[in-house]
Amino acid sequence: MNICQTHALKLEEQLHSRSTFQVVLESFIYGSIAAIAFIGNLLVLYIVYKTPRLRTVPGLFLASLSLSDITMACLGTPPSVISLIKGRWISGFAACQLQGFVVIATVSASLLNMALMSVDRYFRVVRPTKHRLLFTMPRARLMTGAVWVIALTTPIPYLGSGKRFIFHPGKFFCFHQEKHSFASSVIYVYMLASLAVLTFCYVKVFRNLRLNTRRVKNLRVGFKTQNNNTKISTEEIKLTRTLFVTVLGYLICWTPILVIDFVDMGLGCWSQSRGIYVLYTMIGLTSSSLNPFIYGALNKTFKRGYKKLFCFRAVFEQAAEQSCELSNSKYLDRGRERLGDEL
Repeated sequence: MNICQTHALKLEEQLHSRSTFQVVLESFIYGSIAAIAFIGNLLVLYIVYKTPRLRTVPGLFLASLSLSDITMACLGTPPSVISLIKGRWISGFAACQLQGFVVIATVSASLLNMALMSVDRYFRVVRPTKHRLLFTMPRARLMTGAVWVIALTTPIPYLGSGKRFIFHPGKFFCFHQEKHSFASSVIYVYMLASLAVLTFCYVKVFRNLRLNTRRVKNLRVGFKTQNNNTKISTEEIKLTRTLFVTVLGYLICWTPILVIDFVDMGLGCWSQSRGIYVLYTMIGLTSSSLNPFIYGALNKTFKRGYKKLFCFRAVFEQAAEQSCELSNSKYLDRGRERLGDEL
């Protein structure tokens, strides 16, 4: 038995032999993050659907990104919660393959969606004339569809090579084997390509915004070119910054994940402690729950949408009070009329 096999057995034993407190704590934290990711992104989809101002190309890309996070929370996390509670994988072979497929496909979809969003911002800010031609709503729908087709085909090379996803007792979800191969590296090729596109586009975008800020004293007027239709408003600038913060949140979460995966692939086995792997999975899922908070904090349209959703109880109570006051008023008026008749 080599060192890699010994460490794998150790991770399995550590998962199985946790204290009751540790089982409850890990299950609660992971389950809570999954619930926040599911509910939060579902609210994002609802607000985009209900708000006419968000039925735009950027709104479509945001909805697609939220859909990938919902898919991860809905299909990818339940078997892991069960594994944390039971201390081992009990969901069966088919569920393991489904989870591994979902994890890789949704991660690819998230990264490709963010890359697409950055390209949209690049053309909107740096090349606004071409943006009007390239990023029409029909073409944006085709781009979004292409992103999902590519994402759903990401796990196929690995499965087509005859390999199968296996349960990782440290990460407590099913993933590909750590031995380096082209089939298992496709997801990382997409990651690095997406990061390169993100970096290039946002460097260009913020450089252009900085140059234009020096030329214009009042940003409320907007950046004007020879054609007023290519004007970049203050709202567009704020949207660009919101999307950049979204990307930054993903980068902060996924950088340590990539480092851990590259180290394991280089060594050809699971080499980290269970604590690091648990943190790995928690951080990865957290990246799916950040967007609703970022949108609510930085985007006024989403902020108003959240207020409408969470203030419905106050509105209902206010309406009930008004109805009660109206009923009381009518009752008093009738009492006064009867008293007048008797007199």
